[in-house]
Amino acid sequence: MRTQILSLISLTGLLCPGAATLAHGNHQAQTVTPASEQRTAPREAPSTTAKVSVESLGSLDLSKEFAALQGRMLRTRRITIAPGGSVAWHQHQQRPGVAYLIEGSLIEIRDDGSGPRSIQRRAGEAVFESTGVLHGWRNDSGRPATAVVIDLVPQTQP
Repeated sequence: MRTQILSLISLTGLLCPGAATLAHGNHQAQTVTPASEQRTAPREAPSTTAKVSVESLGSLDLSKEFAALQGRMLRTRRITIAPGGSVAWHQHQQRPGVAYLIEGSLIEIRDDGSGPRSIQRRAGEAVFESTGVLHGWRNDSGRPATAVVIDLVPQTQP
């Protein structure tokens, strides 16, 4: 029964954008990165977010788990970047997370203090994101790339 419900939620998400988000109890619009984190992109990095879908997989109020994390939640999303798509250059600000690439491949342009560099990312790799990291993603392949992204965000974070 649970599998049938999850399949229905997934199918509904494909047919009616946003329905999967509503089914998981997160009624806010989903964005890839907050506008406050977006930065002017260096020449080789993407400057816009395009051809990206975001599906909420759920969240957990961490203030109920740890008093020190009052106002924070653990959020899980599935992010798919279509061929030719990108996630704009941005800087993580007290939003640590990990992106686990489950399908496809991406080029990550990343600067963690030593200047921007291109890194080929493939399915099965985990990419850690912490305060100060600047990066963006580009899908130069002919196949969609999908990652499960888990991060710690303020409870008002979209």
